[in-house]
Amino acid sequence: MESVKVIIVGGGAAGLAAAKTLGSNVDYLLIEAQNYIGGRIRTIDAVPNVTVDLGAQFIHGETNNLLYEICKSLDCILPVTDIKSNEILAITSDRTIVDPEIIRQVLIVWEELLDEARSIFGDTTIPKNYPLSDYLLEHLKQRLLSAIPSLDNLVDAFCDFFNKGELIENGCFKLSDLSLAEYGSYEYLNGLYEIEFKNGGYRPFISYMKSFIPDDNRIRLNSEVIRVKYLKENHQLLVNIRHHDRTSEQQQQISAILCDHIIWTSSLGYLKENFSSIFVDEIELIEQKQDAINNLGFDVINKVIMIYEKSFWPENVGDIILLQAQKQKSIEFSNSLKNLLKTEKIDIQLINTIIEAIHRYVVLPSTNIPILICWFGGPAAVLLEDLSEYIIGQICHEVLCYYLNISFKLNPLIRVLKSEWYKNKFIRGSYSYYSIKSSTKDGEQLRATYAPDGIPRIQFAGEATSARAYSTVHGALESGIRESNILLSIMNK
Repeated sequence: MESVKVIIVGGGAAGLAAAKTLGSNVDYLLIEAQNYIGGRIRTIDAVPNVTVDLGAQFIHGETNNLLYEICKSLDCILPVTDIKSNEILAITSDRTIVDPEIIRQVLIVWEELLDEARSIFGDTTIPKNYPLSDYLLEHLKQRLLSAIPSLDNLVDAFCDFFNKGELIENGCFKLSDLSLAEYGSYEYLNGLYEIEFKNGGYRPFISYMKSFIPDDNRIRLNSEVIRVKYLKENHQLLVNIRHHDRTSEQQQQISAILCDHIIWTSSLGYLKENFSSIFVDEIELIEQKQDAINNLGFDVINKVIMIYEKSFWPENVGDIILLQAQKQKSIEFSNSLKNLLKTEKIDIQLINTIIEAIHRYVVLPSTNIPILICWFGGPAAVLLEDLSEYIIGQICHEVLCYYLNISFKLNPLIRVLKSEWYKNKFIRGSYSYYSIKSSTKDGEQLRATYAPDGIPRIQFAGEATSARAYSTVHGALESGIRESNILLSIMNK
């Protein structure tokens, strides 16, 4: 039977960081269930010479951020001076453009309120099941009206916009799931919060990390770990692997490998669905982690990427936000889109849910090709995965044209791309958050090692195991380094 010293499960940022830290002298094997390296980092070619990131898209912060340092050395970060389109265009559902000064004031109030919410972290008088949604409901509208009395007729629309944005920021299905008590546990690093990449996105970073794996024989793609059992008699782990490089399940081969240690880096979403079956033989491990896996939050956000031949929005605008009135007039789609929706038998309620979720279009600054990214959170993020790229793209396009009061026919899309992170059975979502069922203790339990014989045999990495940088690539990167250093200290004794 094949054997190695260490198996790294998952080829995302955490798995690659683990491999790099272990180094070529350690006998390790990186096992990845998908057909590519990168995990929730997925850079693809959108049109000739232009890439887009379907998953992670930004670097969050500069100070004490290894990811930033690596990407800076790779010269793949887009200088702020190269971002020419940085104005915000806010439009109401009656097609009125909001005064930029109002937008500036509103954003200040919003950020101040979020800072206050974050400062609650560590306050033991706040119950863990108190959600952020209740805090916002209690304070946001009142704070906006107090600071900007003239906002009266727009205050509900702004509250709705901020709530939708916060779904995406935290990756949660609804804000009533998000814990206020743990909201401030995330550490914001100094420097820009959303650092953009040059054209090429995260691809240079993944290539750089993969370059430390000495040869391709150390990587097994299309290979899913389906069962792990600790063998007491020889202090090893028996790892069963299903190989997905065959079309039918009957043809899929199952193999077994022995190893001394595992560094497990899969998404929390994957663990939620598979943890108890993979480790069915390890009762103590299940008792150690199952509650934490259940309690911590992991939902989905998705994005629709709209590529145009020419831009039709103001040249200085990099961010278009839609402010929906509670009783706005219904948007009249084109006959071709209406006929297509009818032919495909797409439920009108599904379409309405998607329309209601559309609140922001962001211009991709890394290319001169006009590209807009439309972000989706909540139920719409899941629903759009069942629509074709053409249909969801056309819906987003026609909604935008309605708000801008221009003809959708004059500015056709040339290509649409969309992410499908929930449908991906090896990921099952986007990134983790602290839910109202969870606390920092759950995070500690998730990253705790499993040492059935007193020696760490199974270690857990990935963004969800990061104490202060969950949901980020730098959190995933640091977690892979953390666990490999623990393992090296054991191996070097």
